[in-house]
Amino acid sequence: MRRGKRAFAREADGDAFRVVDDLSRPVPVGRAELDVLETYLGQALDAILREIGTKP
Repeated sequence: MRRGKRAFAREADGDAFRVVDDLSRPVPVGRAELDVLETYLGQALDAILREIGTKP
């Protein structure tokens, strides 16, 4: 796995974070990633889509 910029850095005041995104554009999403999303978030996504009136 490639190591890039730090994912986040604590600012001097300690109250806020700065998020750094060094991923490629667009971020590649394959079948394995979609399977993980469906497995772990499928029920929650279906419920959200039902609430906004979209069929899952």
